[in-house]
Amino acid sequence: MGLIVCAAAVAIRLWLAWRAPASWDMKWFWARISADVERGARLYEDTAYHFSPLWAWLLFLFRRAPGWIGFDAALRTFLTGADIVSAWLLFRIARKEQLSGWAWKAPVLFLTNPVSIWVSSVQGQFDNLSLLFLLAAVLVTPEGEEWKPGTERRSGFLLSLSLAAKQVTLFHPLLWSRRRGGFSTVAIAFIVPALLFVPYAGQWRAILDRLLVYSSVPRSYGFSEFVLYDARWAPVIGAVDFLAAAAAALALGKERLPRACLLLFLVILFFAPGLGSQYLIWPITFGALFGGWRYFLFSAASIAWTLGSHYGIRGSGQWMGHLIWLACGFWALGELRFLQHPGKLARFLGRDAG
Repeated sequence: MGLIVCAAAVAIRLWLAWRAPASWDMKWFWARISADVERGARLYEDTAYHFSPLWAWLLFLFRRAPGWIGFDAALRTFLTGADIVSAWLLFRIARKEQLSGWAWKAPVLFLTNPVSIWVSSVQGQFDNLSLLFLLAAVLVTPEGEEWKPGTERRSGFLLSLSLAAKQVTLFHPLLWSRRRGGFSTVAIAFIVPALLFVPYAGQWRAILDRLLVYSSVPRSYGFSEFVLYDARWAPVIGAVDFLAAAAAALALGKERLPRACLLLFLVILFFAPGLGSQYLIWPITFGALFGGWRYFLFSAASIAWTLGSHYGIRGSGQWMGHLIWLACGFWALGELRFLQHPGKLARFLGRDAG
């Protein structure tokens, strides 16, 4: 039954990937940047690009897709394929962690989640590519006494691919720092993506400005409300988010990786100085492993805000974002309670806490 549901969800995703109108991101950002670079523009100095070169290289490939496929369908089909691999990794992690409940719960929740479907198969955002490699790093990392030689190289390389895909997992390698071979893992995770910028060394000022100073688009959402009120709050809220994420990553270094990754994403999102619908899939991806009412509350608030913003539903921009923020906070508190009293909370709920 689980395989049938997953197959149906993939079919819907592929139909949208081929039929949905081009999103703003695809039409005015991805396609435009890749076209400008092909005409001779410098990637960082002459365009608004602010990510690792890896995604730009993929965009160049999508532009060379056959005419019967087209740029839009090629890009979103690729992202849908990434989600299929992530669903398989979630299934493997659920088996590895011996999570209670239905074995197919994680891939079913992930593939049928409307926010994940929207971001990958309609919007064409590529956060899922970074999450795919983070999931792979979690899968290949043994817990406790199960550590094997070479683990730090495998996990470090996969973490480096996650960072190279998109810097949304910037703090997650720190979750490995307090584990065996942690120094090597973290070093590999950060050094390899840095090498991708060597061909663009002449644009180092633009790279520093675009990647290190870049901030999220402020929305009516949590602490981002301060940034909307006065833009001078942006670096303050950004610094708070940075410190909170770094502290959380170091504090969670001894916890099991699936829940540690989830809680770290929730901390980053709770203190974020801005919001985009693509950010919402960060906790949703790892949350699919555990489910629970907090997962569904966050998902419902997220899709309501996403569709409300996209279709211009009156009032959605003023209050739906704060509903996401509150759901994020409730979810983070639930995860903290579980980490403090995993057995007690699991018995109270009668299942694995989520």
